[in-house]
Amino acid sequence: MKRLSFLLVLVLASGCIFALGWYVREFVGFSVNARPRKAADVPAVAVGEVTAEKFNPPEEFVGHVEPVQEVDILPQIEGYVKEVKFSEGDEVKQGDLLFVIDDERYAAEQGVARAEVDSAKSKVVQAEAAVDRAERLLQRLKSADARGITQTELDTAETGLASDRAALGSAKSAVSQAEAKLASTAFNMKHTRIFAPIGGRIGKSLMHAGDFVSPSKGALARIVQVDPVRVTFPITDRAYLAWGGASVGDKRRLRLRLADGSIYPATGKWAFSDNEMSAETATLLVRAHFPNAKRLLVPNAYVTVLADEADPAPVPVIPVSALMQTAQATGVWVMDGEDTVRFRAAKPGARADGKIRLLTGVKPGEKIVVQGIHKLGDGMRVRVVPASEFH
Repeated sequence: MKRLSFLLVLVLASGCIFALGWYVREFVGFSVNARPRKAADVPAVAVGEVTAEKFNPPEEFVGHVEPVQEVDILPQIEGYVKEVKFSEGDEVKQGDLLFVIDDERYAAEQGVARAEVDSAKSKVVQAEAAVDRAERLLQRLKSADARGITQTELDTAETGLASDRAALGSAKSAVSQAEAKLASTAFNMKHTRIFAPIGGRIGKSLMHAGDFVSPSKGALARIVQVDPVRVTFPITDRAYLAWGGASVGDKRRLRLRLADGSIYPATGKWAFSDNEMSAETATLLVRAHFPNAKRLLVPNAYVTVLADEADPAPVPVIPVSALMQTAQATGVWVMDGEDTVRFRAAKPGARADGKIRLLTGVKPGEKIVVQGIHKLGDGMRVRVVPASEFH
């Protein structure tokens, strides 16, 4: 019985040793004989080439559509609206007649003012004749024999001439006053007809025929210019520096994405950048003009501004999957020969559509690992396989 137990223990121990050896060989990856590493144990990677592309992903900003010009139509005089000469929502041209104010009162005032001018001018003629007579009288007295006139007569003639000249001056002043009054009535008559000061789209009429209007009662209507329009949007302080500082916008292409996701068919022209940053947001307000022939851009609407380079140069571009980013380093795995890799630090730039621009680190044409980057070590041998094996 003891012999049987000993044999059973011996068999169990032998089985355990055999199982341990098989586990070490199969799962740990080495044996007492230290077999060479199998080809299947070398990391598989997919390799691609650094390309040179005009990589130009746009920056996006929230833009506000504004009219280049806008004006409230205000009356210069008071009176009753006689006619409204436009339809609400029309596009009007500069100089188009918009409103007619009843001019009966102002026509009467203008007639009175003309009569006053005529009367004042006739008085000037009379005063000039009186001065002429007084001058001739004084001249005769001075030319006469001193024994035939008295000093009193000479003094009286001189006093009369001075009085007539003063009357002439007053008459001329009355003419000026009458003409000023006539000009005022002409101003009133002129402004009984109100014309469009700019071209654009006119909104709703705030006053109608029969309404009493005056400068203090507010606007009659509003006109906004609709072609071109301007789009204002804020850029960050970083964008300001990246875009060229004082020459901001000179080399940028400006496009718009509309509310339905479509791209506006025309590009914008840089117009203005503010002279100071916002203290609250650290942004700079800038402005561009856009043609608006089809009236797709409506003042006070919001759009997305797409800003990119107008004429970009080719730059190194790699797939985003090839960029290794850790807390310690950022870079790519570059093929060193046919079957080894080396880590190279790189500075990434803009990214879009699964691609990223590298500012430093690699050159176009170099071979890099694009799949399988997370299991590599510097100087490690790799096995290049098609990228399809990673999908």
